[in-house]
Parts: sequence; structure tokens; C-alpha cells
Amino acid sequence: GKVAARAHRPGTEDPQRAAVRQTGLGWQSMMRMRRLLRRAGAPVLSFGLLCGCSGLFDQPPLQFYTLTAEPAPVTTSPSRSGPIFAIAPVRLPQYLSQRAIVTRTGPTQLDLSENHVWAGPLADAIGSVLSENISTMIPSDRVVELPVSAAIPVDYEVRIEIVSFERQPDGAVDLVARWTVVGGGGTQLMAVERAGYQVRDVPSDYASITVAMSSLLTELSRDIASALRSAAAPYPMS
Repeated sequence: GKVAARAHRPGTEDPQRAAVRQTGLGWQSMMRMRRLLRRAGAPVLSFGLLCGCSGLFDQPPLQFYTLTAEPAPVTTSPSRSGPIFAIAPVRLPQYLSQRAIVTRTGPTQLDLSENHVWAGPLADAIGSVLSENISTMIPSDRVVELPVSAAIPVDYEVRIEIVSFERQPDGAVDLVARWTVVGGGGTQLMAVERAGYQVRDVPSDYASITVAMSSLLTELSRDIASALRSAAAPYPMS
């Protein structure tokens, strides 16, 4: 039989159009969405459900962040001879191996941001920054990131494990790391260290947090570079 159209009083807005207007999508966009769903074989959704789904379009855009190395001094003249230093892949705790930037909200509580994320894997970013910093601080152009070709004779390998690396509830950003220096083709232990670094009173915005994290990596790099210079003292660095 025939289905009678629902009438509305003159001078008032059709209820379906009013619902669509409230979503901010527009009548044409909503009709296009219904046609696409029908072509895909999906059941036609009610206007109420489609309007509810409009919240998916209201999410703020993702903000991407990375870490940066310390700028090299203009007067630095890196050595092009001497030992080869290799930085092994950085190890992170599982809770930091996330795309989201992690902050600590309590002794056992963490917050993973929904909209502020790393532009790439955090472990890779840390490794790249450390390698660049250490190369500048030794100074030497003979700093590489593992893995490398077997044709490259590595003299010293640095292995780094990050224990914690996030903003704390009191506003400080902390970095705790363990690191070792191994020489002699992996047979001679040259240094074993565990160190903590901190930047206090960091604002809660993610730009400030990531800048503080980069500065902490500079401090860690300085300690590692000092250990590598001591280990390589018998080598000519020219």
C-alpha cells in the first residue's frame, strides 16, 4: 500500500533537515553518505544514527612531534679518522613504545594523548638524536647506527636502555637510562652506567614537553661521548 508522507506545519523546518543541520555536515553530504552505504550493501541507517556518527568528523586534527639534536657548534671540526663508534637500537619499556605521547599522572597511572603523537617510532627518534649529538660532542664523523654492513669494522658499541622518559605529575620531565660501552668486537666491557636527568617546571603543553625531552637527550649524549673519548684515548683522533 501507499505510505503517507509526514506533513509539517507551514513555516517550520522539516525534522530530517533540522537534524542534519545540527550535525554541521549539510543535507547534500548526508545524502551522499546514505547513497554510498546503500551501494556498499549496508542497510540504510536512520537519520538519528547518521547524526550520531557525525561526531566522528568533529575530532581535532593530530599534532605530530619529534625530538631534535643539539645544534653543532660552528667551530667543530669532526675527526675523519680513528675508531668507529656504533649506537645499537635503543630499548624502550613497552608503555613508551606507543604512537601517542605518554605523560605520568600518578605513581602507577599514565595518560596517552589521543591527538598528540610521535611522527615516527620513539626508539628510532632517540637513536638518531643520540647518534647526531655524540658525533658532534666527540667530535667524530665515524659514529654510525646499528645495524651496519659487516664491512664496517666497529670498534666500540654503545647499548642504551631507557627506563623512563616522560613528564611527571609535579611538572618535571625525567629521563632515566642504562647504558654500556663494549669494545674489542663485543668482548671487552668498557663502561656500565645508570643515570638520571631532569628538567623542572615544564608546562603541560606537548611542544614544551618534547623540547625538554630533547634537552635531556643532550645531557645523556654528553655523558656517553665523554666515556667514548676516554675509551678511545689510545687511538689518534685527527
